[in-house]
Order: sequence, then C-alpha cells, then structure tokens
Amino acid sequence: MKSGNPPKRLMFSSFLLFFVIFENQVGVGLAGFQRVIFERAGHDAWVSICMAGVWAHITVWIMLRTLRLNPNKDLYEIHKDLYGRFFGGLINALYMLYMLAAAIVISRNYVELVQTWIFPEIPTWLLSTFLAMLITYGVLGGIRIVVGICFMSFIMTIWLIIVLYFPIRYAEWLHLAPVMEASISELGQGMLKMSLTIIGFEILMFVYPFVRNKERASLPIHMGLLATTVLYVVIMVITIVYFSPDQLLRTVWATFSLFKIVIFPFLERFEYVAISLWMLIILPNLMMYMWAASKGIKRIFSWKQKYALYAFAFMLIVVSSLFKTRLQINTMNDNFGKVSLYIVFGYPWILYAAVLIKQRFRREKGVMS
Repeated sequence: MKSGNPPKRLMFSSFLLFFVIFENQVGVGLAGFQRVIFERAGHDAWVSICMAGVWAHITVWIMLRTLRLNPNKDLYEIHKDLYGRFFGGLINALYMLYMLAAAIVISRNYVELVQTWIFPEIPTWLLSTFLAMLITYGVLGGIRIVVGICFMSFIMTIWLIIVLYFPIRYAEWLHLAPVMEASISELGQGMLKMSLTIIGFEILMFVYPFVRNKERASLPIHMGLLATTVLYVVIMVITIVYFSPDQLLRTVWATFSLFKIVIFPFLERFEYVAISLWMLIILPNLMMYMWAASKGIKRIFSWKQKYALYAFAFMLIVVSSLFKTRLQINTMNDNFGKVSLYIVFGYPWILYAAVLIKQRFRREKGVMS
C-alpha cells in the first residue's frame, strides 16, 4: 500500500462517519459523567454539556479544514510533512502514546465497572486479557471491519435509550429550576470537565484518508457530534430530575443507577444486562484507538502493524493491572482528561496554523524560483 493513498478496497463510504464519530464519543464515560459536571455547574450542568458540544463542532470544523488541505494524508503523515522526519516522528510518537493511553483508560474503567457491579472478585488482568483479545481480533481485520463494528454496535445498543423512560416516571422537574443559576465560570468548569467524556472525534484525523467520497464527509461527522451531544444532554437532564442533588453527588455510576429501577416481569436486575451490553459500546472505541496507535508504529518505524498491535495489547493488560483502587483510577482519569483537553481541543488550531504557514512558504518559494 502506498503511504497516504489507501487502495479502494480499504475505503468506506462517508455516511459511515456518523457511526464512527458517535461510537468513538460514546464510551465508558457515559456511565458516570453526570456527577463531575454537576459538582461544577449544579442543575445547569446540561448547559455545560451544550457548550462542550458546540466547542467540539468548532474543533471538528478546524480539523476538516486541515484535512481538506491534505486529503490523502493522516495525522502521522501531516506531521512528517510539516515538521520533518525527526520532529515529526517525535510528535507522532507522543500522539501514538496518547492513543494507547486512551485505550488503557477506557479498558480499565470498564473493568472497574464490571468489578463493582457484577464480579467483585474477578482479577483485572483476566478481564483486560479478554478485552485485549477481542480488540486484537477486530483490528487485525482492518479499518473496514472496525468501521463495520461501529455500525453494528450502534444498531445493537441504541435501544438502551428507551429504558430511560422508567426513571422519567419519577422525575421531579423542579430540580431544573431556576435555569442559568450557575455563573459563567462554573459553566466553563463544567464544560472542561466534560472533555474526557466527549473526546473520541479526534480519530477523524486518522480515518479521513480512508473515506471514499470526502466532499460529503462534513454532514455525517457533524450529525454524529450532534447526536452525541443530544444524548448526553438528555441523560444529564433525566439524572438531575431523578436524583436529589445530595444523591447525585454521592453516585459514581449515575447512568447505571438509573437502570436499577428498570424491572421486567422476566428480568429483575436489568443493570446486569446493560453492563454486559456496554462492552459492545466500548469495543469500537477501543479498536479505533488501538488501530490508530499501532498504525503510528508502522508510520514511524515502518514495522508491521500487527506486531505493534500485539505489543500494545500486552501493554494494555499490564498497565491496566497497575491501577487497583478507585482513587488511583480517578487520578488516572483526571490526568488523562487534562492531557486530552490540550491534544483534542487545543492542538488542532496550532496544526491548522502551521499547515497554512507551510503552504504559504511553499507558494512564495515557488514564485521566487
């Protein structure tokens, strides 16, 4: 395969970007994002989520402008072209580590979810190994398989939204009043805390060269972002009107606590089913990050991607096992959230400015020569 110019058999239609963006944004963060946003913005937390959604749309807009100037290059190739082989390779290595770290954070949080709700005694390494095997199997199939898993995951899990009707029956809508009581500073803090939950769309910088009809890519991408934002706002509003403020501040996994009141005549503990299905939600997320991370090794060192994938799967198991307590996992999440804020929401603006400067320099050089 020629670098930066994928063969047609690896490309996919642009409408599938809706599912890629949605599935990569909706992950393990959805299980318990409400408390940290509520701590900052109170019952106006849904406003902070709207602000984060708008910020994500603007960031994707600038990403697309960069990619349209380099339509057949992923981020790794853009870096090499822009900064040269050495500095470009260095930045690529950092970005690759970020992708691997994202997969580890998602994996460890899901393992903790299973340990908290279903199997408290199961070792972390065992569940991490199962996840690593599934990720490796999917990524070895190639980008089209991973995109297909994003589509299937959406179809198989979107119905979970319907069961949120159960907590709405006990809603106390006055919990939302008065609207806009939080200050701009508090709303901004809530928006920043949303960064860990809403990231995932940065994968666009790696899958874009594989999109077949790129001129139609903008709409499904922004629709995916909009769908994710609406989903988070709806779940936040339902959480606020269902829990009292004190209850919400003490609830780590608020979304699964909402599922606890869902009871069917044939099924009493619905949350167990939901946690099992949650693996289908996080798998596309994990596969996309591992695919992008292992592709970095191929770009930087020209090694075979599958060997990098095996090594990263092993690292995911080992590093996940190092975080044992809730405090350690919480610290990991906080630190990764801060880093992702700069990488996902800040760096694309620097990259776009650098691409413009480089192009202008080349034009002037061409005119002079």
